[in-house]
Amino acid sequence: MLDSCHSTWLFDVAGRRFRRVLKGLDVDPSLAATDWRPYERLELAEGSEAFVVVLNAAGTRRIRSWRHVDGCEQCEGEQTSELSLEDLRRLSHA
Repeated sequence: MLDSCHSTWLFDVAGRRFRRVLKGLDVDPSLAATDWRPYERLELAEGSEAFVVVLNAAGTRRIRSWRHVDGCEQCEGEQTSELSLEDLRRLSHA
């Protein structure tokens, strides 16, 4: 699991799939989640909070984001609300 400023990213490493759950919406988290999508690999940048989800073997389809941290430069501390542990468990098994 990785938290970006506006999403929680869930990774099923064994199944090589991921989904995003948008934060800060006043709806059931299952309604704010993407379907599970396949991915080739996850790249975490050294010395940075950046990460890249590589979607295909050629590496030509990618999604880049940043982990949210205290004093975040990406959102300037305006992180959206967090998801409950119960919601995350339910969504990771959906």
